[in-house]
Amino acid sequence: MDSPPSSQNCVNRIYGMSSKASRAILRAKSPDTLYADICRITCEDGLFQFAAVYLHNPVDNDLKDLAIAGVDARPAKTVALHKLAQDSCLQDTVLVERLSLSGESVKEGNDTNDPMAIGLPLRDTHGVTAVLLLYTQQVDLFDLTTRNILDGIAEDISLALAYMEGDQQRLAAEAKLHYRAFYDAQTGLPNGILLEEKLRTATQQCKEHGGLLTLIDIKLQRGEQVLQLLGNPGMDEVLRTLAARLEHFCGADGVVAQLAHDEFALISHDQRDGADALDLARRVQAAFQQAVSSGDKEIFVQTSVGCVVYPLQETDVHYLLRRARAAAARQDSEFGARLYSPDLDSGLEQRLQMAAELHRALERNEFELYYQPQLDLKTGEMVGVETLLRWQHPQRGIISPSLFVPMLEELGLMPDVGTWVLRNACKQARKWQEEGYKSLRVAVNLSAQQFRMADLVPTVATALADAQLDPECLELELTESLILESAERTIQTMHELKKLGVSLSLDDFGTGYSSLNYLRHYPVDRIKIDQSFVRDMTEHASSAALVRSILSMAGNLGLTAIAEGVETVGQYGYLRKQLCQEMQGFLFSRPVSLPDLTRILQEDRKFEGVDAELTDADIVLLVDDEPNVLAAMQHAFRRESWKLLTAPDAHQGFELLARYHIGVVISDLRMNGISGTEFLRRVREMYPNTMRILLTGFTDFTTVIDAVNQGDLYKVLSKPVDDGYMRTSIRDAFRRYALLTHGQQLLRDMPISP
Repeated sequence: MDSPPSSQNCVNRIYGMSSKASRAILRAKSPDTLYADICRITCEDGLFQFAAVYLHNPVDNDLKDLAIAGVDARPAKTVALHKLAQDSCLQDTVLVERLSLSGESVKEGNDTNDPMAIGLPLRDTHGVTAVLLLYTQQVDLFDLTTRNILDGIAEDISLALAYMEGDQQRLAAEAKLHYRAFYDAQTGLPNGILLEEKLRTATQQCKEHGGLLTLIDIKLQRGEQVLQLLGNPGMDEVLRTLAARLEHFCGADGVVAQLAHDEFALISHDQRDGADALDLARRVQAAFQQAVSSGDKEIFVQTSVGCVVYPLQETDVHYLLRRARAAAARQDSEFGARLYSPDLDSGLEQRLQMAAELHRALERNEFELYYQPQLDLKTGEMVGVETLLRWQHPQRGIISPSLFVPMLEELGLMPDVGTWVLRNACKQARKWQEEGYKSLRVAVNLSAQQFRMADLVPTVATALADAQLDPECLELELTESLILESAERTIQTMHELKKLGVSLSLDDFGTGYSSLNYLRHYPVDRIKIDQSFVRDMTEHASSAALVRSILSMAGNLGLTAIAEGVETVGQYGYLRKQLCQEMQGFLFSRPVSLPDLTRILQEDRKFEGVDAELTDADIVLLVDDEPNVLAAMQHAFRRESWKLLTAPDAHQGFELLARYHIGVVISDLRMNGISGTEFLRRVREMYPNTMRILLTGFTDFTTVIDAVNQGDLYKVLSKPVDDGYMRTSIRDAFRRYALLTHGQQLLRDMPISP
């Protein structure tokens, strides 16, 4: 058996161990590696047979072994060692002179060669965090010198732990700052700064190894509406869902980035040409258009998508994102993905220039008000005007509102400009009254941004007071989409406006969620039928049915209806027959400047659209493109009391049907445009009481039989038709028309029993 080392030799070996421990402390990268190195070093020279570091949990005073060396490196779970480690967590150093590694208790008076152990507490900035346990069979090893050396090692380890903790906190803070600088907090995607770095790296690889790079820009439309509906948490959920969909298209070397709360970007390397890139952009857009679930709601997101291919369309990495954005930029009415082309940049530059000029347009007094007359359909007299904004550009002249009004919204200038319009419209209405013209209702459009102003009601009240205008002379026009936002707040604001005495109208009615269910909750006075329905109502049964439904809805709710975009006498006549109260449109006047409207007022101009002599007459309409047939028919009717109207084609025939109450329609089978059977089928749908007679000189029996079987025709006459038989057929047709009309009138006049 080896003799134990001398006392001096032990001290020297302890110093050597301390030196190795110091080097390990300097090299340590983490607490775990430091603990393992210390345990290994203390057991290498043979003074200590066992070394362990235990992590201390101050909540339950429990221990967890972190590193172990010596005595076949198995964890020492003996009661004695566990107690020693626990005591060491509560004191500076704990020394046990007699200890059995096996866990058996050592009684007083045992052999002086009984083993010994020491527990050294290890601290960080929060206090004792671990304990270093050293076990030896060397008797009297732990003298004062050795204990001082071991305490020094423990202190050095503690200093290292405190430094590491501070260093880790610093690294964590730096990592957090780095994350915030280069990643979006909502989705965790790279942001615009990191995207630029990725683009530089990717384009450099394209230069060195060949290949193409596609950059796609995805702009969310109407993101603010989604945010208002769902709030920030819901919006974050939507963005994370869209980000996950976009990552599906990333590929092995691609990059997905979020540039703003409503803008994403994608880098892809898998495309062979521009057509391939455009196909990818279209697939991305299709993925974004799928419904996004948020709680119990389904959200549909519209996007505008643009793409550019490096180096096909752009070779400068600094311009790639700008090119993709130029391809994505578009009006709300435009859809689909688009590949960049140089002509897009000219439009972008014009928009940027226009945006800069709009900021100065108001203070430079470049805006001007135009007015479009609104007429009473019964009398043809002016009852009001709609106020419209125009921009008189110093170089380019009058600029279309469709170009600059959406930009005013984008730039947030609409509230200021809208207030200017409101004040000047009120002042002008008052001025007309002072000049002796009849009192007109002045309608002013309120934009969505303007309606959301906290001081909207005081602003309207101030405009009326400053102009000394009777509130009954002011009408505020709202859109359907606007009043559906934040319904409760909208209804409250509308009632506050009504308390001022102004009237409210609903613009573009029929293009949104038109229904009695929602309309009855809003305090509107007037609805404006959108011109898209008015435009087609004289020739298309579906548009005519919509107009009739809107007029019926307005009547049931006690609202006045005004039709927009009336451009033909036929449209005027149809609206008048359907008891629409008011109209505006090019038929009477385009929007005009103040001097032109003043001239209309001076002339007391009216609209006369219906021939008085035909109002109460029995009218026959003949539609035929052969002049000799028209002449023969006029000759045959010369002794009858009927009024004959003629039209060379179906289009003009529809115009006359809209204007007058026509009892009988006679149409040739074959005409330019649509056939006689198709024309009379539409007549039946739109004017079911009007009797329909088909003239044909051909034996197209199948077409005629189908028309008869479907109820489109009253009678079919073959050319040439005997004048006497023709007159007899028309008399019979008028009798049937009178019976139908009279029967319907009786039903309308019949009192409804309670």
